[in-house]
Amino acid sequence: MEVNSLKAMPYRQLNKNLESGFCVSGDGTKRLRTHVWHAKRFTMIKRWGFHLPLGLHGRGKGSRALLKWLENGTIIHDASYYSAVQLQGSQDSILSILSRVMSPFPSTDTEDVLSGGVYASSMLHHAGAIDSRTIAPVIYMWRPIQQPTDAETECDRTNELRRLWIWIHAAALTEGYNALKSACESQGKVNEDFASVRCISLEGQFGTLEVMGSKASQLLQKILHPVSSMSENMSEKSSCLRKCSLMGAVEEHAPCSGISSFTVHDPRALTNENTEFDSSYTDLWDAEKGLCCPVEESVVCMEKHHQRLLSFCLPDKNSADIDASTGIHSSRVCPIILIRRNKLMDSVTRWTIILPLSWVKAFWVPLVSIGARAIGLRERSWVACEARIPNFPSEFPECDSYTSLTEAEAATMDKEAALRPASVKTFNVPVPPPWNCVRFAFKMNPAKSKTIQTCSNESDAVAEPALPDDHIVVARSSRTLSGFLNTINGDRLPLFLHFCDKNTCLSKIIKDEKVLDHDLNMDSFLGNRCRKVCFVRVTLRAFNEGAIEDGAVVCAPRLADIKLWISGSNNKGELQVPPSSVATYFAKQDSGKWEFRVPEDPAAVESNRWPIGFITSGFVQGSKKPSAGGLCDAVLLARLRHEQWSSVSLKRRKKEIYVLTRNLRSTAYRLALATIVLEHQQEDFDYV
Repeated sequence: MEVNSLKAMPYRQLNKNLESGFCVSGDGTKRLRTHVWHAKRFTMIKRWGFHLPLGLHGRGKGSRALLKWLENGTIIHDASYYSAVQLQGSQDSILSILSRVMSPFPSTDTEDVLSGGVYASSMLHHAGAIDSRTIAPVIYMWRPIQQPTDAETECDRTNELRRLWIWIHAAALTEGYNALKSACESQGKVNEDFASVRCISLEGQFGTLEVMGSKASQLLQKILHPVSSMSENMSEKSSCLRKCSLMGAVEEHAPCSGISSFTVHDPRALTNENTEFDSSYTDLWDAEKGLCCPVEESVVCMEKHHQRLLSFCLPDKNSADIDASTGIHSSRVCPIILIRRNKLMDSVTRWTIILPLSWVKAFWVPLVSIGARAIGLRERSWVACEARIPNFPSEFPECDSYTSLTEAEAATMDKEAALRPASVKTFNVPVPPPWNCVRFAFKMNPAKSKTIQTCSNESDAVAEPALPDDHIVVARSSRTLSGFLNTINGDRLPLFLHFCDKNTCLSKIIKDEKVLDHDLNMDSFLGNRCRKVCFVRVTLRAFNEGAIEDGAVVCAPRLADIKLWISGSNNKGELQVPPSSVATYFAKQDSGKWEFRVPEDPAAVESNRWPIGFITSGFVQGSKKPSAGGLCDAVLLARLRHEQWSSVSLKRRKKEIYVLTRNLRSTAYRLALATIVLEHQQEDFDYV
């Protein structure tokens, strides 16, 4: 009896629906409220302190079916591992803190953000240092402002107590919360003019469901039914108005970044008629006062059974026990916040539902039952790559979360490699990629057939100095990249970051003869960059053939290489690394870090193409327009564009930049076209 009860205890624990907090396993790893549902259908993985669904059982395939479902249906993901950090204080005090820990700040739509109508995105970093290391991309939202009375002045509204939620990924929650708490504590000590701001972690209070797909809006309209308030007169009319407002919020033409708050019926209920609630305690922003849990699943099943018997005119002897079995603190209505995220693709919408953590399972099962397909972390990364949106933290090398993730992946790969027999073992590839190796390309000249030799001996006095990891800078906004270019006097570089005029087309700008400065000395810019490298995110598509894999190296082509590919010559086999040099292209040091090994063999020197960046997300199988995401050095991209435009006429110039890509286990180079993201949008903060 004791053994059986001990074995059953973990399962009973998982079925408990606590008001807040996560259930934990024996080693302290948290479990989502949908853990039992996912564990029966998905491969689970320990990551960021959670048991998370990695993907469907199998060999990790299924991307083709997923993309079809995304274009023709709806997919959902339980993202409850995201948590909110609440800042509470006066508006001016909170804004002062945000200006110190977020870059850039404030956002362009400050008035809409401050009113609580839309959310904003930014990069969170440590306060104090000018070049402090980035923590994570975040979204933040203000509590909506109540309708001001005539007696209230502008000063009263500014000094009133306000609340701000900052949503942080679980991989960076501890670091982000400590940075915000430190900034709040130091503000009162340094500046007495600002009132103190409370920093509260809301981990375990809310759940987050991501709904994506071409039919996501229709699915939300089916499952979300607003209710009327007891305090409202003319309940039928108010209920109609609430339903119309919800329908308008989930329409296809609703503005992106919009925030809407609703109180909706329990989606498990058979009928949603004549339900009223007391609105005094159902605001999701007042979570510290306590939020009611949903009615137990057993009670809902008893009610369904009772109604089924009544439909056959059969009496139910246990009908009187239904109300008695309902918990005292249970509720049949739930407050939610519905967020309209940026579109993934032309016809694919993206929504986020924020709700109390105890209600996640009550919404999850009905969503799946009416046709939504659940996805794990692997499928979520495929969706991000297809939508050309970076995935955190795997595409943010400037954050410590990226380092922790790649170190864990490298340890897993080494452990799996040790189990293979020697006959089937392959050489190791660098995880994470050695980002500092792009500095070897500072002295190259891709336009010429010969490249300047760079010393590989560490004891040589002219060898390139090693680049510390904390000197890696990734420009996520035009403002950041413009500031970097100003430090090296690179205003004349062919990078069109100011391109934001709707009346001007980028394709017309590149046809202008005055755009390209032929007297520009590119070597002078590289000489000023002996300590810092600035990367920009690019999207790449294959020129003619080939598939780009995750982790592939992006190299600078020579003009002869480009002409060889464009002409369709059969001598493209010459563009490959000698097989004997593939395994030694990157070398692992005793410290565990990888470094680029400069080739010394004459054949390897001739075929060498200097690296300028790496691929962070490879092609997705089944994509109609496959594209890869990567990070490349900004000035090296400008140098390649300058050389490529100088060698062709105005009519043959392209917006994209020709680059070469090579998968780490392959010998062949492939020509690709790189598009700089910041040339088409001012900010690149959206993430999955």
